[in-house]
Amino acid sequence: MASRTLPAVYPITPEHLRGEALTAWARALFEAGASLLQFRRKTGPDAEKLEDLRRLVEEARPYQARVVVDDRVDLCLLAGAAGVHLGQRDLPAPEARILLGKEAWIGLSTHTLEQFEEAVDLPVDYLALGPVFPTATKEGADPVVPPLVQREVLRRSPFPVVAIGGVTARKAPELWRRGFASVAAISAFGADPAAAYADFEEAAREAGLSFPSR
Repeated sequence: MASRTLPAVYPITPEHLRGEALTAWARALFEAGASLLQFRRKTGPDAEKLEDLRRLVEEARPYQARVVVDDRVDLCLLAGAAGVHLGQRDLPAPEARILLGKEAWIGLSTHTLEQFEEAVDLPVDYLALGPVFPTATKEGADPVVPPLVQREVLRRSPFPVVAIGGVTARKAPELWRRGFASVAAISAFGADPAAAYADFEEAAREAGLSFPSR
């Protein structure tokens, strides 16, 4: 697959937000300039997940922003989302591509050099690598990826690579300098998403980056 341009910042929905609170959170980010958002929901009934996802997809439309879904190809299809972000135990990327079609965005999480090497020939649009820093957001998180492995993945990857795990606006410039195309975060956007996005935007500007247009 041909790689696609990722925005420098990639917000992910907090687990606890539901309904209108989630929609308002996303709207604040879209108004601030976010062009790509990941819907991540590990708990609760599927009907609730689907309803919230549909609301996010509808909310994103006027801003020409995209919403991708963590793990769930079925919810992606039902909600008309832009794509899916797969983990190592999810539906394999080739099968997800068959179901979603060539226009869908497909991302894949990797945590080791071996997983990266297995991913380079897959029909995906981007890879995520992490955790790049210690994180408390994900229970049972993988060990922090050593800087040496990060550098090797960034040197060899045919796809844009997203850094995830313990990312803050203060730490983001270091990751961009290493060669990450984008930085993903959950906790950093939890309390005040618009203000957090502005902090990331300022950090990108200071690092000599510009946020790509939608």
